Amino acid sequence: MAKVSLPNYMKERRAASEQEPEKIGPFLTLSRQFGCYGFSLGLLLLEILNEEAPPDRVWRIYNREILQRLATETDLAAELLDRERRSKPRLIVDFFRSLSKGRIPSGYEIRNRITTIIRGLAMEGYAIIVGQGGAGATHDMPNGLSIRLEAPLGWRVKQVAYREGIDETKARMRIKATEKEREYLRKIYQARFARTPAFNLTYDCSAFTLAQIAQQVVYAMKLVGCI
Repeated sequence: MAKVSLPNYMKERRAASEQEPEKIGPFLTLSRQFGCYGFSLGLLLLEILNEEAPPDRVWRIYNREILQRLATETDLAAELLDRERRSKPRLIVDFFRSLSKGRIPSGYEIRNRITTIIRGLAMEGYAIIVGQGGAGATHDMPNGLSIRLEAPLGWRVKQVAYREGIDETKARMRIKATEKEREYLRKIYQARFARTPAFNLTYDCSAFTLAQIAQQVVYAMKLVGCI
């Protein structure tokens, strides 16, 4: 079974950082508050960008595919890896896990490997990376843009209630639970990949439609020379 190795991760990361800037990207990272339609925006951008892309290049979108790639490497379920990467360190559990022959990688190792995978995708270019800490992982890489989607809580409650077919009280509870879970990862990435501002562009989804945001993002990419 393949294991996630921190030394290998560091080696791969050094290699990525040593690439010539013109050989990196273009790429986009999309971060979103729960209730904003990050993946839907990614699909819209995918359609627009592929209409304008060179004949020999195709834009691709990555979200759960990143975890699935790690699942294939480690022969572990993507759901398990996702849960572990979000979990806080547990000294006793991690100690006994390290003694196991078929051990499960720690959250630290999983996050490191996901960072390496994301940097590889960004370096290859023509990649739209949704979530997974993509903005932090690529914060020092040129030829890309990081996008953040936010919206007032009341607006997001209505969107989640409609999308999941639940009442607004349950939708509000769902948002709070998800944001609490994500907060741990946010603080980790914020400390590890310190950058101010954290994103190149931040949009209020209650003020713009996804189609309008997609058009603005493509225009911004052209302005900065990504495409």
